[in-house]
Amino acid sequence: MFEISKKQVIAAICSVFAIVILSMLGKIGEDVKNETIVVNQYPFTGRMEYWTTPGWRGQWFGKTTIYHKTEQLWFGATNDDNKPIGAPIPVIFNDASDGLIYGSLRIKLPTDIEHLSRIQTDYNGMERLMNDLVRPTVTKVIYASGPLMSAFESYAEKKNDLIEYITDQLNNGVYKTTVKTEEVQDAITGELKKTKVATLIPDVDAPGGYKRSESSPFKYYGITIGAESGGQVSVNKIDYSDKVKQQIAQQQEANMLIQTSKAKAAAAVQEAIRAEEEGKAKAAQAKWAQETIKATEVTKAEQEKEVSRLAAEKAEFDKKKVIAQGEAEAAANRAKVAAGLTPQERAEWDYKTKVGVAEAISKVTLPKIVSTGSNGNNNTAMDAMGLKMLVDLSNQLSK
Repeated sequence: MFEISKKQVIAAICSVFAIVILSMLGKIGEDVKNETIVVNQYPFTGRMEYWTTPGWRGQWFGKTTIYHKTEQLWFGATNDDNKPIGAPIPVIFNDASDGLIYGSLRIKLPTDIEHLSRIQTDYNGMERLMNDLVRPTVTKVIYASGPLMSAFESYAEKKNDLIEYITDQLNNGVYKTTVKTEEVQDAITGELKKTKVATLIPDVDAPGGYKRSESSPFKYYGITIGAESGGQVSVNKIDYSDKVKQQIAQQQEANMLIQTSKAKAAAAVQEAIRAEEEGKAKAAQAKWAQETIKATEVTKAEQEKEVSRLAAEKAEFDKKKVIAQGEAEAAANRAKVAAGLTPQERAEWDYKTKVGVAEAISKVTLPKIVSTGSNGNNNTAMDAMGLKMLVDLSNQLSK
C-alpha cells in the first residue's frame, strides 16, 4: 500500500499555496499604461478609484475596467488588408437623394472623476461605450446632417461643411431646424423648381450659436470631438445610389457648360475691354504723335522767329554802328579841320600834293615866248595868264 509521508503532504500544500499566490498576483496590483484609464472597484467596500496617469497601483483584489484615452470608430472604412471595418452610415439629403457615408471618428475620453464615474456606471467598459453610445450617436448626427444640403452640394461645395456639421452636433447636440420652400433652378433642365430646404435657427444663447433639439450625450459624458481636443471626424467618401450618381454626372456636365459659357462670356468682355483699351492707346499714340509734330513745328517757328529777331537786331545794331562810325569820322574830320593838321599829316599832305601837281605839270609843255599876231593864230591875254600861273606854280614847287 502506498503511504504518503509527512514531507510529501507539506510539499503538496506549499505547491498549492504557491499556485494560488501566483494566480492572485494579477489581483494585487495594476501597471497603468500612459494611453489607458483604469477604474478599480475594491472588494467588500465597493470603493471606486480612477487611475488616469501611468504607474503601478495597488489593486488589492479589486475589479478593474480599462478604457482607452482615445478610441477610433470606423464606419465603412477599410483596414490595411483592404477589409471593411464597421458598416457605412446611411444619409438622406434635402433633394431626397440617398447615400452611404464612409469614414472614421476619433473620440477623446475625459479624465475627471465625475464624467468617468458616469461612463463606468452606465457602460462599464470600452466596448459597450463604443457600441451603445458612440456609434448610435454618430449615426444619428450624420443622418440629421443630410437634410442641410443636397446630394450634389455634399459632393462639391459643401463637402467640408458636412464634416463641420457632424463635429458641431456631436459636441453640442443635434440642430433644431426649420424647413423652408425655395425656388431654385434645375442645373440640368434649367427649369425652376420648388424644393424644401432645412435651415439652421440662429440663437446667440445656444451652444455654437444655433438652437438645439436636444443636448449632446457626448457632452454629458465628457467625450470630445475635434482637432483642438484630440478627436476628429473624417469622411473618406459618400457612396451615392446609381440614380443619384447619374444625376450628379449630369449636373456636373451642366455646370461645366455653364462655367464654359461664363468663361467665354468673360473672355468676350475681356476682349472688348482689350480692344477698347488698344483703341484708346492707339488714339492716344496718334494724338501724341500729332502733338509731337505740332511741338516740333512750333519750336521750329519760334526758332526762326528768334533768328529773324536777332538778325533784325543785328542789322539795327550794324546800322547804328555805321552811323556812329560815320558820325565819329565826320566829327574827327571836323575836329581836325578846326584844330589844324599835325606836322606829320601836314608833311604827308604837302608831299602828296606836290607829287600830284608835279605829275600834272610834267605833262604840260609851256611856251617860253609869248607873241601876238594879226593872223588870228596868236595867243590871247587869258592864255598868257594861265601860262604865268603854271610858271609860278612850277617855280614854287621847285624850291
